[in-house]
Amino acid sequence: MSRMRHVILIIILLGVIGFTLYEALSDSIGVSGNLESDPETGLEIGAKAPDFTLETLEGEEITLSEVGKPVMLNFWASWCPPCKAEMPHMVNFYESRSDDVEIIAVNMMHQESSVEDMKAFHDDYQLNFPVPFDEDGTVTGMYQVKSIPTSYFVNAEGYIESKYIGPMTERSISSAFDKIN
Repeated sequence: MSRMRHVILIIILLGVIGFTLYEALSDSIGVSGNLESDPETGLEIGAKAPDFTLETLEGEEITLSEVGKPVMLNFWASWCPPCKAEMPHMVNFYESRSDDVEIIAVNMMHQESSVEDMKAFHDDYQLNFPVPFDEDGTVTGMYQVKSIPTSYFVNAEGYIESKYIGPMTERSISSAFDKIN
């Protein structure tokens, strides 16, 4: 009977490990589509995107509700390796689609070591879309960002269409916008 308990304990332990790995991997590859999410993972798909106004590197203010076209709302920091991996894809995508979509790359300034690091990142990656600063983390908190990069795709009417956790490619960005249009 003792042997049977060990087998059952091992099966339960393997199940817990398997579930933990599944959850970790599913978070790293992203969440998109018409999925509902809970407060632990972010805002609900289909909800009105919280509005905000932030200042960009160039000193201009950007207000989400005033954009008037579909938006990729991306949260990032200069020290984040996956953020570095996705930025060239965002730049390339934006070069070809900036007339009909917008990318707003919210820098999580409250997690940066210095403004100079962020400016160097901006220049090194030749960011060609608006980069507003979330200096105190208010907007990051509103969007319940738990890991970065995190991107929300918001339709022209201001509703969240999808959410993606982890770095995106040009193809995945295009696909997310295509589902909106």
